[in-house]
Amino acid sequence: MKIKYLTKKFFISSIIKFISSLGLISFNITVIYLIDKNTLGVLNSAISLIVFLSIFTKFGLNLATLKFTSIFFENKDLNKINQVILQTIIISGTLSSIIALIIIIFEKDIAYTIYKDDEIRGVLKIFAITLPIFTFVQLQKSIFKSFKIPELSSLSDIGSILFLTLIMMTFFHLIQIDITIYRISLFFLFSCLIIFSFNNFILFYTILKNYVFLKINKFSLSNKDLVKSLPDYFSIDFVNFITVWGSIFLCSFFYDFTIVGSFSSIYWFAYSLLFFPLVLNSIYAPYYAIDLNNHNKLKQRKLFFQNRNLSGVITIPIFLILFIFSDFFLKFFLNINSDEYNLIFKILLINSLLRIIFGPQTLFLNMSNEQKKLKKILIYCGLLQLMAVTISLVYFDLKFLAISFLISNLIKYILLRSLLIKQFYF
Repeated sequence: MKIKYLTKKFFISSIIKFISSLGLISFNITVIYLIDKNTLGVLNSAISLIVFLSIFTKFGLNLATLKFTSIFFENKDLNKINQVILQTIIISGTLSSIIALIIIIFEKDIAYTIYKDDEIRGVLKIFAITLPIFTFVQLQKSIFKSFKIPELSSLSDIGSILFLTLIMMTFFHLIQIDITIYRISLFFLFSCLIIFSFNNFILFYTILKNYVFLKINKFSLSNKDLVKSLPDYFSIDFVNFITVWGSIFLCSFFYDFTIVGSFSSIYWFAYSLLFFPLVLNSIYAPYYAIDLNNHNKLKQRKLFFQNRNLSGVITIPIFLILFIFSDFFLKFFLNINSDEYNLIFKILLINSLLRIIFGPQTLFLNMSNEQKKLKKILIYCGLLQLMAVTISLVYFDLKFLAISFLISNLIKYILLRSLLIKQFYF
């Protein structure tokens, strides 16, 4: 990849990704200081639920769209791009509407039976209404990457949504209107609507203004490769959720919302170490698929190591600063002064560092038509992690949970590495 092109994309992507990451961290900090950790716990539980449900409403379409649309866009095959986008809208729109309706109808039962807390009622209903819009926003992210404008894909991140939510919260606070948990939930809904509308404007009135899109005489699932790939991509997406959101999601069932609020804020702070690697992933992703389609494994391999090495050079110094001065950062930013949480933070930082050291293995294999083999490894490792996290929550504590999280991810990275060596001679 040309250095000039990479530098330009990286610079613009970093700015937007920074806003997204800032939104994720600042949202947690602001809710803690303006209200309390219990409210943050309720909100993060609701957010983790909507992210979980979006896996089913997307049903692998985000990864499938990224792969196939990247190839079709490179080949300038507008008819196939039309078909993919229309398939995505119909399938995800139908699924998200059905699931949202179920949550609204059974909201009371979910609040009392699963969360055992009345405080999440009302919040669930608002987030259920948000689900279809949130799903489309996540799919727009894949389309931006496919069209080789990864710098705009971060607009669809959960952090960008929370950044807009934070702006609304700050405005209401400045004009001295009470910030309640239900108002914050509505702000989240409005933020999704704003980002969804803005993304559509960018996609259909700026980038694609000279093309005729979404005008197909007869709808059909003509792209059989895409449809066949959905179960595999759904499985991969589900396991990715367990890896990223699973701990927070399960914590909400075993701990009170105050503890969930503290743990989730520390978790996302440690996860922010992946800021630059995620920016680079958004740039490199379509090229992995394009090079595979052109039967150029050597170039694929070169881009993988280029991505990994750049991530390491940029991120390892940040890791060292956060790791050495972890107690200071937790106290200053999150108002947390605890040896237990400090240890958990360090373990989670090491977990993020492992992802950087091993490189973007999951993304690379997803884009390289290895989703079936990848799925098997991720399912086995996901089940191992799910079991380890559940045992930790039931019989042990959060420190043991963080250690289990780290070990299960290390096993996953080693197995993925063995697959890369076998298939691509790494």
